[in-house]
Order: sequence, then structure tokens, then C-alpha cells
Amino acid sequence: MGPLKLNLNQLVTFYLVAKEESFSSAAEKLYLTQPAVTQQIRTLERCAGVKLVDVRRQKVCLTKAGKVLLEYAGEIYEQARDAESFLSKVTESSLAVGVSTTVSPIVASVAGEFEQLFPDTKLTIRSAPSHEIVGGLLELEYDIALVISLDYGKRKLESTKISDGERLVLVVSPSFPESVDKPLKLADLCHYSFFLPRDGSATREILLNAFEAEGIQAKRYISVEADYLECSKRLAEMGGGIALMPDTNVRSEVAEGRLKIIPLINDIKVGVDALYRRDAPPHPHAKRFIQLTKKAFNMQNQHIGVNRSLATSQEPISAR
Repeated sequence: MGPLKLNLNQLVTFYLVAKEESFSSAAEKLYLTQPAVTQQIRTLERCAGVKLVDVRRQKVCLTKAGKVLLEYAGEIYEQARDAESFLSKVTESSLAVGVSTTVSPIVASVAGEFEQLFPDTKLTIRSAPSHEIVGGLLELEYDIALVISLDYGKRKLESTKISDGERLVLVVSPSFPESVDKPLKLADLCHYSFFLPRDGSATREILLNAFEAEGIQAKRYISVEADYLECSKRLAEMGGGIALMPDTNVRSEVAEGRLKIIPLINDIKVGVDALYRRDAPPHPHAKRFIQLTKKAFNMQNQHIGVNRSLATSQEPISAR
């Protein structure tokens, strides 16, 4: 079967002109000018080879052929409206978000606020290493991805900056033998075991690059690869080695004395980006989710900044 000779937009225009019995009313509903509507009807008549609409005393009348065509045009119009409704429901009924394991705790805090704003939208959040999340986005498994800022080399992707400088820290048990009274180089730690995410994690890649910048091949010091932050955190707490963690994820354990942070001469900081396919239509709720995530990161960073300022400004109280 060959391509359609009739223009479906012209059929819809014809349907509205016939139902409204007015070119101007049809133009208002179609957000077109009246001359544009008139031109579409005339083009349709030329294509069909028959007169369909006649204007008598400023009133729109249908010819015999026009009355028969109206039945078909009405069915096409209703089917198109049903198709629009279906696609709208499919698009808005769910939002799939892929999240880097490193930033998943903060992103998860956004879920409740999003669900209050869009109670009819099913929100799905999946956490995995950044490279794995990017791969899933390319396979259309996610509508958006929130990952550590890296050059993933994918031309199909667009990015929006979520946060510029999330701090990663190395944490250990309070019984850790190395002195942490002064900042250390990574080279001072290379003979200890490390608990890192598995291959595909952007944070792992960033730390290994930092080691290599100091001339150290750190891969041989990795004793455990774990997908879950909590697993690495607990292993460090038990005294088995050093874990790489987001600063925001260990504050309570550090405050309670269950973990301590190894100060580094050069802080490890990473950015966070929202990625999406540039060739795919944007999800209607994706922009709002990204805004909520930005706000969550900003609030988190402001809170950390206030706590650090208070910690450095406190002076010891002299005994009386």
C-alpha cells in the first residue's frame, strides 16, 4: 500500500470547519489564522478533486461529498484525540530515574516531595555505578540519569549541572593505626586495603586517577568491591581498611565516633550531572525532578558549610 494522498491535518481542519460551521471558529480552535484555514480547505478540495465546502450568505455549507467525508473525518479526529490521550497517560504515568550509587542517598530524599507533587506518577529510582546507569539511559531504560560528572563520550547525551563540588572522603575505624592529625597524601595510604565500588563506578575511577597522578597503581590494594555504600562503610567501621564515601553519607558515624575521616592534602571533589537523551522528547516531569534534586544538593551543601564554620569557630572553654 502506497502513502496516503490525503493530508490528515487538512481532514482535521475540514472536520472542525464543518462542526463549527465557521472558518473563523475553526481557526481559533486550531490556533491558526482564518486565511490559513481557508487555504487548507481549498488544498484538500484540489487533492480530492471535488467541492466539499460551500459558503452561502456567510454560512458554511457542506456539499453531498462533504457530508459523506465528514463521517470519515469525524472518526479520524476522535481516533487522533484518543491516541493523544493514550500517549499523554503513558508519558506521565511513570518516571524512571537512574542514579549513581554515590549520590543515591541525597536523590532518594527527593522522592517524597516529588510524589506529593505528582501522586499519579509512578516514580522508579534505580541505583548502580555511573557507567552502568549511563548505559541504561542509552538503552532508554531511564528517562533521566543522575551521575558523577565525567566525560562519558556519548554524543547522544545532554547534561545539566546539578552540583559542582561534592566531597568524597576516605573513612576508617577509630582504631586505624595511621595518624590522622595532619593531612596526608594518597601515597601515605597505598599499603592499606581499600573498599571501593566495582568497575563502572565513576567515584572509583576518580580515586584511581588521583592515585595514578601520584604515580601509584592502586588497583592491587583493593581488597573488596561492593555495590552498596553501606557495605563499604560497615567494613571500614569494623577496621578492615579504608572506604571511599560521600562526605554527606558518613557525618552521623563520624559524629558518634564510629568512623573517622582521613584528611587529605588534596580534597577529592566530584560534580553531579543530570543526563538525558538529546534525541528523545523530554519527560514532562523530568525538569521538576531535576529542580528538586538541585535544591536538595544545595541545602545539603549549605548545611555542611554551616557545620564546618561552627566547628572551626568554636574555641576551648577555659576552666574556672
